[in-house]
Amino acid sequence: MHLSTDGSLEAEALRQRLAILEVELQQKSEELAKAQLALSQTAEHQRNVQAELDGFRFDYRTTFDLAAIGIAHLTPEGKWLRVNQFLCDMLGYSQDELVHKNFQELTHPDDLSADLDQVADLLAGKINFYAMEKRYLHRSGAIVWGHLTVSLVRNAAGKPSYFIAVVKNIDLRIRARIAMERSRARLKAVLNSLFEGVIVFSSTGNVLEINPAALELLGYSGITAVSGEPHKLHEAFEVFELNGEQVPVEQWPVSRLLKGESVAAREFIIRRRGTRDAWVGSFSATVVDDIKGEGWLGVLTVRNITQRHLAETGLRVSEERLRMAFDHIPDMVVIYDTALRIQYVNLATLHHTGMDASALLGQVVTDIHPAPSIAMWTPLVHAAVAASSTQTGDIDVPSGGGMRNFGVTCVPICEPSGGVREVLAICHDYTERRQAEEKIRLAALHDPLTGLPNRTLLFEYARHIFAAAKRSRHGVCMMFIDLDQFKPINDIHGHEAGDAVLRQVAARMQECMRGDDTIFRLGGDEFLVLLPNCANDADCEHVARHLMQILCQPYEVGSLELTLSCSIGLSMYPRDGSDVDTLINCADAAMYMAKETGRNNFKFYTPALAERVVTQSIIAERIKQALGRDEFHLHYQPLVDMQTNRVVSVEALLRWPRHGTGPDRFIQVAEATGLIGRIGEWVLSAACRQQSDWQAQGLPVIPIAVNVSASEFRKKNFVDYLESMIERHRINPSSIQIELTETAVMQDIDHAISILDSLRNKGLKVALDDFGTGYSSLNYLSRLPLDKIKVDKSFVHRLEDDTASRAITEAIIALGRTLNLEIVAEGIESAPVMDYLRRHGCHQAQGFFVCRPILGSDFASWYRDHDNPGPSYH
Repeated sequence: MHLSTDGSLEAEALRQRLAILEVELQQKSEELAKAQLALSQTAEHQRNVQAELDGFRFDYRTTFDLAAIGIAHLTPEGKWLRVNQFLCDMLGYSQDELVHKNFQELTHPDDLSADLDQVADLLAGKINFYAMEKRYLHRSGAIVWGHLTVSLVRNAAGKPSYFIAVVKNIDLRIRARIAMERSRARLKAVLNSLFEGVIVFSSTGNVLEINPAALELLGYSGITAVSGEPHKLHEAFEVFELNGEQVPVEQWPVSRLLKGESVAAREFIIRRRGTRDAWVGSFSATVVDDIKGEGWLGVLTVRNITQRHLAETGLRVSEERLRMAFDHIPDMVVIYDTALRIQYVNLATLHHTGMDASALLGQVVTDIHPAPSIAMWTPLVHAAVAASSTQTGDIDVPSGGGMRNFGVTCVPICEPSGGVREVLAICHDYTERRQAEEKIRLAALHDPLTGLPNRTLLFEYARHIFAAAKRSRHGVCMMFIDLDQFKPINDIHGHEAGDAVLRQVAARMQECMRGDDTIFRLGGDEFLVLLPNCANDADCEHVARHLMQILCQPYEVGSLELTLSCSIGLSMYPRDGSDVDTLINCADAAMYMAKETGRNNFKFYTPALAERVVTQSIIAERIKQALGRDEFHLHYQPLVDMQTNRVVSVEALLRWPRHGTGPDRFIQVAEATGLIGRIGEWVLSAACRQQSDWQAQGLPVIPIAVNVSASEFRKKNFVDYLESMIERHRINPSSIQIELTETAVMQDIDHAISILDSLRNKGLKVALDDFGTGYSSLNYLSRLPLDKIKVDKSFVHRLEDDTASRAITEAIIALGRTLNLEIVAEGIESAPVMDYLRRHGCHQAQGFFVCRPILGSDFASWYRDHDNPGPSYH
């Protein structure tokens, strides 16, 4: 029994334990169910949130991409992070192209400063956003107006994260406003230029416009003093009919106009009350619709016809005075009746015919013997009577002094019924005018400076020469002559000196030419010679050499002794062409080849030569396109101190990667075609922009050396142009250096010294590039105000193998040190050459061993890596 009790207790305990476990299991199950329910709800919430987030992203992206307004995100430095399609379309770029640019590149230079100032204030926290109207530069180069709103997004730490820019295209509105303003200005100018007074009223009587003529007529000082109210005008003026009857204010033109009535050329006498001044005015009034739909406008015009009125009054009593006036004019005047009897002759007619008035008056010309000179226009008088219309004609009459030229006008004077009463004949002797016109015609065919035939006469004359040559089967040589280095004479000594030289050139050519040869001046420093009856090329070559010889002789202009040479191109008729244009183009092409081969030379035209000219023309045209499309790039090659290895400066080197043509070739073409000036301007501007960018990136001022061509250096305004470019980019003059070749400096040493002194006084350093390859004398070199000389790389490249190059290099270094100049060796490509130059006292190094030329965008990182003292080079 004990065992049984123990077993029951044990079972009971087990049951209770199971019950407890079941309760706990039930609780856990409920908790699990609740947890599962909560988890399900959380997942559902997450899906809802995700769906809302996806929708938001879709709405945001759709709004960003499809907004009818430009939207962009930009870095604090101004580079585009994200741009929408509207902005791309507005500026003409694809999204890929636009994100590789910064907003500074696409901002009009005149608006960039204001934009950058606002950005600076935004970054500094002075403002929360800014808005402005500005001009953007479209890819095509056109200007596009936009309304820009910019705000700055900062991160959790308060640092600038990115800009949000919203750009509204307001180009049409701005241009419409400008057009409206211009139109209004033109209208205002027209109104102000009228001698007729004009007043514009609104339908309520307000004066909207009044021109100066109206103010002067009515005696007002300005528009504010003018009233459109009739009763106020009545207080200031009295109005009378021409017969003296006073006009009630209700019938004044202004009153009728304000009632919507029109007035056509009504004449009144106007008197300002309180004065004795009165004048006669002709008034017209017109009602026009306001284009704004705000009622109508009234336009009142008034002319002071006092003089005309007095003239008409006086006309009735001035017939005799008119006859007296006829007697004092130099033209012959005769009045006939319809039977052609002479009724009046003036003194000029009596003088010309040598007859008394009594012998002419009342007579028919055909009845007078011998017939007087006035008989020459009798047919015109007949025609005027018969046709009742004015007849004119020109009559040439032989005389002892040559042919005399007369212009005759016969005017019928008609009755009110329309019938002819009399005929007024006026005869003007215009012989002197005809002779002057002939002189003008001849002058139009000749160059006014040299007196030589010009291009117009060349075409007329050459056609006759070619026709004669064709008949006789002879050749004709055409020489195209261009003076070498003439432009520096104008640039340095002035156009008066240049004109004097051109006159001497023309005189020398005329003295040495054969009788059949003809010299023409085409313009500028270009001349052309036609040589008829040329048997062969040797004859033409002889003439060309003779011309070159005489034109190379010195020219004395005042106290100056000037020298120049010439380049000559020759083409042959009919071998190279049969028309003037073709032969000129051939000779011109040959002349350019003569210049390319060293100037002071001549060349005959050949088809192969033409191909070279065409190639050069293609490259020149592509250079123009490249300048417009911004295809040129600047690479920068550092110059380092040989002792400390620190960067001293960089040289800007021009590259044209898209075309693949090396600088040696395209620079040569640019110099030959006159494009070097535009390229030089682009290089200097790009270098100044790069200097500003580097300083904005935190780099110290690293001077950029820019190569300047001889033609740029010779310009009179070169220093002013350089200074204005530096000021425009707001950089220190010491951050730009100039590199010149010996050729550019030595062409006019005194001019060069003056320019170099001006540059250095403004804080710019000057280097003489490629030293040792030119022809500068040591005497002149010691006078030049230079800072650096650069040993040409042709010597540096041969230092390891050529004793002559070593000797020249050591001499240049010694010369530079003696003259206290910085010496730069360019073209260093190895450590031994670097060590050699350092040991011999060279100051600065440049070349691939130091660093290859790199883009400006890569230079900053290179500089930070390199800017540590040490022996290593990159």
